[in-house]
Amino acid sequence: MENNLSLIVFTGIKKGETVVRNKMCDQIFFLLKGKIIFSYEYHVNNVLEEGTFVLFLSRYNYKIIAEEDSSVIIVSMRDETNFYSHFLLEILQNLTNNIVPENPAYPYPLKINETIFNFLDNLVKTISGGMSSKYFYGLKQKELLHYLWTYYSKKDLAIFCAPILNNDIQFAKKIYEKYESAKSIEELAALLNYSVSGFKKRFVKVFGIPPYNWMRKEKAKKIYYDINHTQKTLKEISNESGFSSMAHFNKFCKTMFGMSPSMLRRNI
Repeated sequence: MENNLSLIVFTGIKKGETVVRNKMCDQIFFLLKGKIIFSYEYHVNNVLEEGTFVLFLSRYNYKIIAEEDSSVIIVSMRDETNFYSHFLLEILQNLTNNIVPENPAYPYPLKINETIFNFLDNLVKTISGGMSSKYFYGLKQKELLHYLWTYYSKKDLAIFCAPILNNDIQFAKKIYEKYESAKSIEELAALLNYSVSGFKKRFVKVFGIPPYNWMRKEKAKKIYYDINHTQKTLKEISNESGFSSMAHFNKFCKTMFGMSPSMLRRNI
């Protein structure tokens, strides 16, 4: 069952069923029952066990396959009130040096404790009873974040949220929202109302690498996902990725992956 606002979704996935989650907003994915396998970008066959939850990021596409009949609740972390950003900033401000490993595993699953389980159980009953108020869903989103803050260690929360914790969360969020619409650094800077020099300076401060290198890596991730997890033809992927010819597309893949796109698809 799915509420029409899609802020909170309670649904079932049958054994063997495949679900594709395209880039949306950050979502907390709770697996109440069953077992699922999910893949994204370069990462394949991640296992999510019953009674755990993970953070699905807006920057990625995901392919989800149910190993068993599964029940899930998905809470979308839309941030109209900046409450989600404040939650992340609180985690960031409470970190001490070395609390998070240099390359933390993502996604980092957490166990659904008794408090969260009871919260989700009541949520399912309320949604099943016909509740469909956007205000209600917003309150429940905030309530969930309060429970996470209270009942989980700051270290676990920091690793759980590590991919979106940085020294400028709002700037990074805008980058992920806009970068696919830009064909160049100049276009991306203009979309965010920056001069090119000012944009490059702030970008490096937040992401640690020049924007051109970052955009190239992000393009490679999307291409890898499309080749390995979709039924799109290589020509379609090349066109959608902005290449002027298949020759340029092949050259890009050989540079980034060490093989042609057709070989990459065969290997998988």
